[in-house]
Order: sequence, then C-alpha cells, then structure tokens
Amino acid sequence: MIGTETFPFESFGVRLEHTDEKKVCWFKDDYDLQKYLERYKLDKRTIKIDYRDGEPVKSGKKHKNSVESGTRKSTSRSAGGSKRSTKKLDTHGTSSRNRKPKSK
Repeated sequence: MIGTETFPFESFGVRLEHTDEKKVCWFKDDYDLQKYLERYKLDKRTIKIDYRDGEPVKSGKKHKNSVESGTRKSTSRSAGGSKRSTKKLDTHGTSSRNRKPKSK
C-alpha cells in the first residue's frame, strides 16, 4: 500500500501525474480516468498512473457502448397532456375591432 502523501484522499484511489507539467490529478475509479484521458488526448509517455491498491479500481458505471438503445422513456411533459393555446386573449376586445376587413 502506498502512503498518504501520494494518495491524500481516501475515496480517490487512482492518481495521474503529468510529468511534463508538474500536475497531479486524482480519480475515484478507472472509468473516470479513462474519460479524462479521452477528453484531453494525453500521451502515455508524458503521464504516470498509480493505483492505491496496486491494480485498477473497477467501476459500476456502464460505458456508452454497453447502453441498450431504444429503452429510454420520453420525459417530455407535452407528450401526453393537452396543449395550451399560445394565442393571447384580449380581455377588453379592442384589438379585434380595429382590424380592417380582408379584401376579396
């Protein structure tokens, strides 16, 4: 087990060190590390990855490719309810009387 100087946070078991920038990042699990590596397209020669327990921490999260398509329900509120009219109603009735009749 590695000391608390390298892993000061108990819940973050993955440590990434940027050797060229003198920057250190901690992650909960390997899934979050992989997202970070993809996002910033890091070169593996310029980083060093350490695991608190000596092996990658597996996550319970599903990757994008393993999500089944077509099983999500629509969360839109307007899908099943009655639609509300967007027409403004004039309570005084003045605007409808001022219109010119259409020419034929």
